Amino acid sequence: MEKKQMEYMQFKERLKEALQEHFLGRGEVYYDKGKKTNDTDKEAVIVRSFGTMVQATIYTEDMYEGYKYTRDFEKCMKEVIRACEEVPFVDERYIPKTWESAKSRLHMRVINKNWNKEGLKRMPYREYLDLAIVFYVFIKEEGGVMATLPVSRECMKLWGVDVKTLWEASRKNLEEEVFRIESMEAAIENAMAEMKDAEIEEMFQNDRKGMEMEGIGKIYVVTNQCRNYGARAILRKDLLRGLAKEQGGSFYILPCSVHEILLLKEDGRVTAENLKNMVYEINHCSSTPKNKFLAI
Repeated sequence: MEKKQMEYMQFKERLKEALQEHFLGRGEVYYDKGKKTNDTDKEAVIVRSFGTMVQATIYTEDMYEGYKYTRDFEKCMKEVIRACEEVPFVDERYIPKTWESAKSRLHMRVINKNWNKEGLKRMPYREYLDLAIVFYVFIKEEGGVMATLPVSRECMKLWGVDVKTLWEASRKNLEEEVFRIESMEAAIENAMAEMKDAEIEEMFQNDRKGMEMEGIGKIYVVTNQCRNYGARAILRKDLLRGLAKEQGGSFYILPCSVHEILLLKEDGRVTAENLKNMVYEINHCSSTPKNKFLAI
Protein backbone atom coordinates (compact mmCIF):
# COMPACT_ATOMS: atom_id res chain seq x y z
CA MET A 1 0.00 0.00 0.00
CA GLU A 2 1.33 3.41 -0.95
CA LYS A 3 1.80 6.12 1.65
CA LYS A 4 0.94 8.98 -0.69
CA GLN A 5 -2.13 8.85 -2.90
CA MET A 6 -1.62 9.58 -6.60
CA GLU A 7 -3.68 12.30 -8.26
CA TYR A 8 -6.02 11.19 -11.04
CA MET A 9 -3.81 12.32 -13.96
CA GLN A 10 -0.78 10.60 -12.46
CA PHE A 11 -2.84 7.45 -11.88
CA LYS A 12 -4.00 7.47 -15.53
CA GLU A 13 -0.46 7.71 -16.91
CA ARG A 14 0.90 5.04 -14.61
CA LEU A 15 -2.00 2.75 -15.47
CA LYS A 16 -1.42 3.17 -19.20
CA GLU A 17 2.34 2.57 -18.89
CA ALA A 18 1.81 -0.57 -16.80
CA LEU A 19 -0.72 -1.96 -19.29
CA GLN A 20 1.50 -1.18 -22.27
CA GLU A 21 4.36 -3.03 -20.62
CA HIS A 22 2.18 -6.04 -19.75
CA PHE A 23 0.54 -6.35 -23.20
CA LEU A 24 3.67 -5.47 -25.22
CA GLY A 25 3.56 -7.39 -28.52
CA ARG A 26 0.05 -8.76 -27.83
CA GLY A 27 -2.14 -5.72 -28.16
CA GLU A 28 -2.46 -1.94 -28.18
CA VAL A 29 -3.37 0.29 -25.25
CA TYR A 30 -4.87 3.75 -25.61
CA TYR A 31 -7.33 6.17 -24.02
CA ASP A 32 -10.71 6.95 -25.50
CA LYS A 33 -14.24 7.90 -24.51
CA GLY A 34 -16.32 4.85 -23.69
CA LYS A 35 -20.00 5.03 -24.63
CA LYS A 36 -22.21 3.61 -21.88
CA THR A 37 -25.96 3.01 -21.90
CA ASN A 38 -27.96 6.26 -22.04
CA ASP A 39 -25.29 7.89 -24.24
CA THR A 40 -23.06 8.63 -21.26
CA ASP A 41 -19.41 9.23 -22.20
CA LYS A 42 -16.77 8.14 -19.71
CA GLU A 43 -13.02 8.19 -20.08
CA ALA A 44 -11.70 4.67 -20.59
CA VAL A 45 -8.46 2.87 -21.29
CA ILE A 46 -8.90 0.44 -24.20
CA VAL A 47 -6.90 -2.77 -24.55
CA ARG A 48 -7.31 -4.26 -28.03
CA SER A 49 -5.80 -7.64 -28.88
CA PHE A 50 -3.89 -7.80 -32.18
CA GLY A 51 -5.64 -9.71 -34.96
CA THR A 52 -9.11 -9.58 -33.44
CA MET A 53 -12.05 -7.22 -32.95
CA VAL A 54 -12.12 -8.05 -29.26
CA GLN A 55 -11.28 -5.26 -26.85
CA ALA A 56 -11.49 -4.59 -23.12
CA THR A 57 -12.83 -1.24 -21.93
CA ILE A 58 -11.78 -0.14 -18.44
CA TYR A 59 -13.38 3.01 -17.05
CA THR A 60 -10.53 4.87 -15.38
CA GLU A 61 -12.63 6.99 -13.04
CA ASP A 62 -14.15 3.86 -11.56
CA MET A 63 -10.73 2.27 -11.16
CA TYR A 64 -9.39 5.42 -9.54
CA GLU A 65 -12.19 5.38 -6.98
CA GLY A 66 -11.17 1.85 -6.05
CA TYR A 67 -7.54 2.88 -5.86
CA LYS A 68 -8.34 5.83 -3.57
CA TYR A 69 -10.00 3.43 -1.16
CA THR A 70 -7.05 1.00 -0.93
CA ARG A 71 -4.09 3.13 -2.14
CA ASP A 72 -2.73 -0.14 -3.48
CA PHE A 73 -1.81 0.40 -7.12
CA GLU A 74 -0.43 -3.12 -7.60
CA LYS A 75 -3.69 -4.67 -6.43
CA CYS A 76 -5.59 -2.32 -8.73
CA MET A 77 -3.40 -3.37 -11.68
CA LYS A 78 -3.99 -7.05 -11.01
CA GLU A 79 -7.74 -6.45 -11.20
CA VAL A 80 -7.42 -4.50 -14.46
CA ILE A 81 -5.19 -7.13 -16.05
CA ARG A 82 -7.50 -9.92 -14.93
CA ALA A 83 -10.47 -8.11 -16.48
CA CYS A 84 -8.57 -7.48 -19.72
CA GLU A 85 -7.36 -11.05 -20.08
CA GLU A 86 -10.78 -12.54 -19.42
CA VAL A 87 -12.27 -10.67 -22.40
CA PRO A 88 -10.08 -12.22 -25.15
CA PHE A 89 -11.52 -15.73 -24.64
CA VAL A 90 -14.03 -14.41 -27.18
CA ASP A 91 -12.00 -14.40 -30.37
CA GLU A 92 -13.05 -14.35 -34.00
CA ARG A 93 -14.01 -18.03 -34.11
CA TYR A 94 -16.83 -17.45 -31.61
CA ILE A 95 -18.49 -14.65 -33.56
CA PRO A 96 -21.27 -16.15 -35.73
CA LYS A 97 -20.69 -15.63 -39.43
CA THR A 98 -24.07 -16.95 -40.59
CA TRP A 99 -27.65 -16.31 -39.58
CA GLU A 100 -28.16 -20.02 -38.88
CA SER A 101 -25.42 -19.94 -36.25
CA ALA A 102 -26.64 -16.66 -34.75
CA LYS A 103 -30.42 -16.92 -34.51
CA SER A 104 -30.64 -19.49 -31.71
CA ARG A 105 -28.41 -17.28 -29.53
CA LEU A 106 -30.14 -14.00 -30.35
CA HIS A 107 -31.68 -12.03 -27.49
CA MET A 108 -33.10 -8.56 -26.95
CA ARG A 109 -32.60 -5.71 -24.52
CA VAL A 110 -35.08 -2.97 -23.71
CA ILE A 111 -33.57 0.52 -23.35
CA ASN A 112 -34.80 4.10 -23.25
CA LYS A 113 -34.99 5.41 -26.82
CA ASN A 114 -34.55 9.09 -26.03
CA TRP A 115 -31.52 8.49 -23.82
CA ASN A 116 -29.72 6.35 -26.42
CA LYS A 117 -30.16 8.31 -29.64
CA GLU A 118 -26.47 8.28 -30.58
CA GLY A 119 -25.99 4.58 -29.92
CA LEU A 120 -29.13 3.68 -31.86
CA LYS A 121 -27.70 5.29 -35.00
CA ARG A 122 -25.29 2.36 -35.20
CA MET A 123 -27.71 -0.41 -34.26
CA PRO A 124 -30.86 -1.97 -35.71
CA TYR A 125 -33.74 -1.62 -33.28
CA ARG A 126 -37.50 -1.87 -32.96
CA GLU A 127 -39.60 0.78 -31.23
CA TYR A 128 -41.88 -0.23 -28.40
CA LEU A 129 -43.84 2.64 -26.81
CA ASP A 130 -41.14 5.18 -25.83
CA LEU A 131 -38.56 2.39 -25.53
CA ALA A 132 -36.19 0.78 -28.01
CA ILE A 133 -35.55 -2.94 -28.40
CA VAL A 134 -31.98 -3.73 -29.42
CA PHE A 135 -30.46 -7.12 -30.14
CA TYR A 136 -27.37 -9.04 -29.10
CA VAL A 137 -25.92 -12.52 -29.52
CA PHE A 138 -24.84 -14.63 -26.56
CA ILE A 139 -21.28 -15.74 -27.30
CA LYS A 140 -19.88 -17.59 -24.34
CA GLU A 141 -19.75 -17.77 -20.56
CA GLU A 142 -16.61 -18.78 -18.74
CA GLY A 143 -15.41 -18.27 -15.20
CA GLY A 144 -18.41 -16.13 -14.32
CA VAL A 145 -17.76 -13.76 -17.24
CA MET A 146 -20.46 -13.52 -19.91
CA ALA A 147 -19.54 -12.32 -23.38
CA THR A 148 -22.15 -10.97 -25.78
CA LEU A 149 -22.05 -9.37 -29.22
CA PRO A 150 -24.27 -6.31 -29.80
CA VAL A 151 -25.93 -6.66 -33.19
CA SER A 152 -24.76 -3.82 -35.42
CA ARG A 153 -25.96 -2.90 -38.88
CA GLU A 154 -22.81 -4.63 -40.18
CA CYS A 155 -23.88 -7.87 -38.48
CA MET A 156 -27.33 -7.59 -40.00
CA LYS A 157 -25.79 -7.11 -43.45
CA LEU A 158 -23.40 -10.04 -42.95
CA TRP A 159 -26.28 -12.33 -41.99
CA GLY A 160 -28.58 -11.04 -44.74
CA VAL A 161 -31.51 -10.30 -42.42
CA ASP A 162 -33.71 -7.33 -41.58
CA VAL A 163 -35.04 -5.94 -38.29
CA LYS A 164 -38.26 -7.94 -38.57
CA THR A 165 -36.27 -11.17 -38.77
CA LEU A 166 -34.15 -10.16 -35.76
CA TRP A 167 -37.30 -9.35 -33.82
CA GLU A 168 -39.05 -12.63 -34.62
CA ALA A 169 -36.03 -14.77 -33.73
CA SER A 170 -35.31 -12.95 -30.45
CA ARG A 171 -39.00 -13.03 -29.48
CA LYS A 172 -39.04 -16.80 -29.97
CA ASN A 173 -36.03 -17.13 -27.67
CA LEU A 174 -37.65 -14.76 -25.17
CA GLU A 175 -40.61 -17.13 -24.85
CA GLU A 176 -38.24 -19.82 -23.57
CA GLU A 177 -36.48 -17.57 -21.05
CA VAL A 178 -37.24 -18.06 -17.36
CA PHE A 179 -38.37 -15.00 -15.38
CA ARG A 180 -39.01 -14.53 -11.70
CA ILE A 181 -41.91 -12.60 -10.20
CA GLU A 182 -41.61 -11.79 -6.50
CA SER A 183 -43.08 -9.30 -4.12
CA MET A 184 -41.15 -6.13 -3.39
CA GLU A 185 -40.64 -7.35 0.18
CA ALA A 186 -39.13 -10.64 -1.00
CA ALA A 187 -36.95 -8.85 -3.56
CA ILE A 188 -35.61 -6.49 -0.89
CA GLU A 189 -34.88 -9.33 1.51
CA ASN A 190 -33.10 -11.35 -1.20
CA ALA A 191 -31.05 -8.32 -2.28
CA MET A 192 -30.02 -7.60 1.30
CA ALA A 193 -29.05 -11.23 1.85
CA GLU A 194 -26.90 -11.20 -1.28
CA MET A 195 -25.20 -7.83 -0.68
CA LYS A 196 -24.78 -8.07 3.10
CA ASP A 197 -24.23 -4.33 3.30
CA ALA A 198 -25.57 -2.47 6.34
CA GLU A 199 -25.83 0.87 4.53
CA ILE A 200 -27.73 -0.65 1.61
CA GLU A 201 -29.96 -2.56 4.02
CA GLU A 202 -30.85 0.69 5.79
CA MET A 203 -31.61 2.32 2.43
CA PHE A 204 -33.95 -0.52 1.45
CA GLN A 205 -35.66 -0.43 4.84
CA ASN A 206 -36.24 3.32 4.47
CA ASP A 207 -37.63 2.78 0.98
CA ARG A 208 -40.02 0.17 2.34
CA LYS A 209 -41.23 2.52 5.07
CA GLY A 210 -41.63 5.27 2.49
CA MET A 211 -43.84 3.07 0.36
CA GLU A 212 -45.97 2.19 3.37
CA MET A 213 -46.34 5.87 4.25
CA GLU A 214 -47.38 6.70 0.71
CA GLY A 215 -50.12 4.06 0.93
CA ILE A 216 -48.97 2.31 -2.23
CA GLY A 217 -50.46 -1.14 -2.77
CA LYS A 218 -48.62 -4.39 -3.31
CA ILE A 219 -45.66 -4.16 -5.69
CA TYR A 220 -44.09 -7.04 -7.60
CA VAL A 221 -40.60 -7.12 -9.11
CA VAL A 222 -40.16 -8.95 -12.42
CA THR A 223 -36.74 -9.85 -13.79
CA ASN A 224 -34.92 -12.83 -15.31
CA GLN A 225 -32.97 -15.49 -13.44
CA CYS A 226 -29.60 -13.74 -13.80
CA ARG A 227 -31.12 -10.29 -13.10
CA ASN A 228 -29.40 -8.97 -16.19
CA TYR A 229 -31.44 -6.91 -18.70
CA GLY A 230 -34.58 -8.45 -17.25
CA ALA A 231 -36.75 -5.49 -18.26
CA ARG A 232 -37.49 -7.38 -21.46
CA ALA A 233 -40.08 -9.13 -19.31
CA ILE A 234 -42.35 -6.25 -20.34
CA LEU A 235 -42.74 -8.12 -23.65
CA ARG A 236 -43.81 -11.37 -21.97
CA LYS A 237 -47.50 -10.55 -21.96
CA ASP A 238 -48.36 -14.16 -21.13
CA LEU A 239 -46.55 -13.87 -17.77
CA LEU A 240 -48.03 -10.47 -16.97
CA ARG A 241 -51.55 -11.49 -17.88
CA GLY A 242 -51.10 -14.71 -15.90
CA LEU A 243 -50.24 -12.73 -12.77
CA ALA A 244 -53.17 -10.37 -13.35
CA LYS A 245 -55.53 -13.34 -13.67
CA GLU A 246 -54.06 -14.99 -10.57
CA GLN A 247 -54.40 -11.83 -8.50
CA GLY A 248 -57.78 -10.98 -9.93
CA GLY A 249 -57.13 -7.50 -11.26
CA SER A 250 -55.01 -5.19 -13.43
CA PHE A 251 -51.54 -3.84 -12.82
CA TYR A 252 -49.58 -0.71 -13.64
CA ILE A 253 -46.18 -1.43 -15.18
CA LEU A 254 -43.22 0.70 -14.12
CA PRO A 255 -39.99 -0.01 -16.07
CA CYS A 256 -37.61 1.11 -13.33
CA SER A 257 -34.33 0.04 -15.01
CA VAL A 258 -33.02 -2.04 -17.91
CA HIS A 259 -32.81 -4.98 -15.51
CA GLU A 260 -36.31 -5.15 -14.04
CA ILE A 261 -39.87 -3.88 -14.12
CA LEU A 262 -42.26 -3.19 -11.26
CA LEU A 263 -45.91 -4.19 -11.22
CA LEU A 264 -48.28 -2.24 -9.01
CA LYS A 265 -51.72 -3.69 -8.52
CA GLU A 266 -54.56 -1.36 -9.43
CA ASP A 267 -56.61 -1.38 -6.25
CA GLY A 268 -58.00 2.16 -6.16
CA ARG A 269 -55.45 3.46 -3.66
CA VAL A 270 -53.42 5.23 -6.34
CA THR A 271 -54.39 6.79 -9.64
CA ALA A 272 -52.54 7.22 -12.90
CA GLU A 273 -51.96 10.85 -11.95
CA ASN A 274 -50.47 9.80 -8.61
CA LEU A 275 -48.02 7.53 -10.40
CA LYS A 276 -47.07 10.22 -12.89
CA ASN A 277 -46.23 12.55 -10.03
CA MET A 278 -44.31 9.86 -8.18
CA VAL A 279 -42.22 8.95 -11.24
CA TYR A 280 -41.60 12.65 -11.94
CA GLU A 281 -40.32 13.21 -8.40
CA ILE A 282 -38.07 10.13 -8.50
CA ASN A 283 -36.60 11.08 -11.87
CA HIS A 284 -35.85 14.62 -10.75
CA CYS A 285 -34.15 13.44 -7.57
CA SER A 286 -31.76 11.04 -9.32
CA SER A 287 -29.66 10.66 -12.45
CA THR A 288 -31.54 7.59 -13.68
CA PRO A 289 -33.41 7.68 -17.00
CA LYS A 290 -37.03 8.76 -17.06
CA ASN A 291 -39.52 5.96 -16.39
CA LYS A 292 -42.99 5.60 -17.74
CA PHE A 293 -45.99 3.67 -16.48
CA LEU A 294 -48.42 1.50 -18.36
CA ALA A 295 -51.59 -0.30 -17.40
CA ILE A 296 -52.54 -3.86 -18.34
